[in-house]
Amino acid sequence: MIRSDCVHYKGETPCAFKRPCDGCPHVRPFGRTVLLIKRAAMGDVLRTTALLPGLKRKYPDGSIFWVVDEESADLLRANPLIDRIIPFTAEHLLQLAVERFDALICLDKDRGATALAVRVEAKAKFGFGMNEHGNLVALNPAADYALRLGIDDDLKFHKNTKTYQEIIAEAAEVDYHGDPYIFNLTAADRSEAADFFRKARGSKRPKIGLNTGAGSKFLTKQWPAAHYRKLIRSLIRDLGAEVYLLGGAREKALNADLAKGASGRVHHTGTGHSLRQFAGFVEAMDAVVTSDTLGMHIAIALGRPVVALFGPTAPQEITLYGRGAKLFAGAPCAPCYKQTCADMACMSEITPAQVFAEIQKAL
Repeated sequence: MIRSDCVHYKGETPCAFKRPCDGCPHVRPFGRTVLLIKRAAMGDVLRTTALLPGLKRKYPDGSIFWVVDEESADLLRANPLIDRIIPFTAEHLLQLAVERFDALICLDKDRGATALAVRVEAKAKFGFGMNEHGNLVALNPAADYALRLGIDDDLKFHKNTKTYQEIIAEAAEVDYHGDPYIFNLTAADRSEAADFFRKARGSKRPKIGLNTGAGSKFLTKQWPAAHYRKLIRSLIRDLGAEVYLLGGAREKALNADLAKGASGRVHHTGTGHSLRQFAGFVEAMDAVVTSDTLGMHIAIALGRPVVALFGPTAPQEITLYGRGAKLFAGAPCAPCYKQTCADMACMSEITPAQVFAEIQKAL
């Protein structure tokens, strides 16, 4: 008997266990099926993984399917609580038109995701959808607060005290017990960082990672290069640390400039790594300094102490799970969620001395 109701079944090729369905001890029926739609942004995709333990508590016999943009799919690989990763592509959207789910949770507010949430059949729906006018609506009353955060600046910037995890759990009607992100690296993911440290012959000094970028959307998240230089000098002189410059392609010039002329205790880790290889470097750090970016979320997910720098975005939505500190200068105009700014006072007013003090506490 072919078990097409098994989570491991592929049909066109053998399953991972490579044995007939009859008598297979690995057969696991789908049970109740949950479709989670969270496509982007990448940092939000990663922190949404904190919802998975609550979903498993609510649907202990259930299977979780996750719709995600292809660029973010690597953040979900090797996650034991996700039964199927579904890329947001035309082919897979056709597949979803056939499937039926017990529960659907849409945590994106874009038109593609919310239209999909309305079109896919599910017995119960949570989060966000689209009305007949093509406008964003809450699919259930519990998602109303999350909806209002997007249209009420005073609520989002000043009155809200809930973390992102608390907000999405409320919208999904899932109990949140302070569950952490879930992000598991494999030996292959760690191999490039391992080779790097092996060639560097290691050191027992504290490894401090500086994730110097600001992402592509909010240039206003960038901490000044001059501040990084002062911090590097303090880390080496006063803490005896080894400093590791972290970043992607956009940080190539900045990191090269920071490393230029610095002592042998400043290490440029490279900016051409894959996302999961980059995470392998982050995991090796004793502490990470970062603005509100994907790198921050990766460090949180991997349990690294974090000193997080906030300016244009709201720090109250972020939890560090008791590891590290959030620094927010509180400029009169902040948070503003503007993507560009003439003076960047909100970030420049966070001093290297403040960051250094928090690194000392975190170690």
